[in-house]
Amino acid sequence: MRRMWLQTRAPSTQFRVLFLFLICVFYASSAHAQEAMDCFSCHADTGLVVSDSTGATRSLFVDAKHLENSIHAGFDCVTCHADIKEIPHPEKLAPAACATCHEDAVPEIAASVHGINSVTGAVPADTPTCGDCHGSHDIRAAGDSLSWVNPRQLAFTCGRCHANPEIVQKHQIPIKDPLKAYLRSVHGRFALAGRDSVATCGSCHGNHKILAANNPESKAFYRNVPQTCSACHAHITSEFEQSVHGTAVARGSRDAPVCTDCHSEHGIELPSEGTAATSPQNMAVETCGRCHASTRITEKYGMRSQRLTTFTDSYHGLALRSGQLAAANCGSCHGVHNILPSSDTRSMIHPTNLIATCGQCHPNASANFARGSVHLTQEQSEGRIVAVVRTLYVALIVVVIGGMILHNGLDFVRKSKHMLRKRGTFEGDEA
Repeated sequence: MRRMWLQTRAPSTQFRVLFLFLICVFYASSAHAQEAMDCFSCHADTGLVVSDSTGATRSLFVDAKHLENSIHAGFDCVTCHADIKEIPHPEKLAPAACATCHEDAVPEIAASVHGINSVTGAVPADTPTCGDCHGSHDIRAAGDSLSWVNPRQLAFTCGRCHANPEIVQKHQIPIKDPLKAYLRSVHGRFALAGRDSVATCGSCHGNHKILAANNPESKAFYRNVPQTCSACHAHITSEFEQSVHGTAVARGSRDAPVCTDCHSEHGIELPSEGTAATSPQNMAVETCGRCHASTRITEKYGMRSQRLTTFTDSYHGLALRSGQLAAANCGSCHGVHNILPSSDTRSMIHPTNLIATCGQCHPNASANFARGSVHLTQEQSEGRIVAVVRTLYVALIVVVIGGMILHNGLDFVRKSKHMLRKRGTFEGDEA
């Protein structure tokens, strides 16, 4: 009985392991707390600053609340500040050792425009660091709405440099203020509204491996733009790749437009907005006309010229200019992303499809109705019937307007003579 009692009272192996683990956790947490107390004995002082060689000061204050709400809460200070071996520590310390945990980001950043200068082989002094984009002691998860890299905040994070005129001028960044354009765009408005799935700076340029737009490996390189946009607009990209523009891009033609050529880079707006380049009233001039009214491009690729002027002077063009936005525009007849040559049986302007195309606005359109030319130039014959109607119409205008002018002129002369006679009669009576 005594042996059984001892066996039931003796601690099990599992219990002993758990007890030792709790002791280790207690001592570790005590050591962590003691280390934090040692660090905060100085860094809790809001007046703690350090000066550089230029005399500029930088605060060394660390807000404990920020650290507690950080994704790194519970880390030892020396986890990131690995060169600290004793307290007090040396005045000059190495940057935080982010690469200890995030080693995959190091080669990507080094190869990016924010990495080592390819000419000098050095890192510019104003190159953004991990802390410039993610924060320092207040780093939060990307899904946190307060994180500097959250979709709601990322544009402002990038804008601290890319909307700074001094930095833009110093590094000769071609786009001056992308932040302003992005915030008015459909993507920017959705981001500010809290939609996490919307395109942000990182969606189109990458996160760590951000490359110059003229780098063939860049997500913003013209040939890669359709695939970049396809992350959200896969169906549209599929249509574009089969179009006359998409196949030209695939052949390496830089003159062929990609998504950003028609929609712009950062200020992308809905076609229903009057300021959008793809809105009905702007499409012909601001979007399609940039190429199809260009003498250089039309001559280079053997395209028909005067596409813009012959449209803007047409019934549809005049109606759009007068504010009738329901009138047909370029996209109404040629398609938007699925633009194909008229010889392609899938094209909206192929002879077999013209009735259906015109029928979108004119339900009773017939074959004769669809036969008329929209882009009538001097190179084309207008047809015998159209020529006769035009001649009769001009003659009618001359006869009617000319007759009215002649009639009114003769009537004016007659009435003037009558008035003069009456005036002469009155003057004779008075004499």
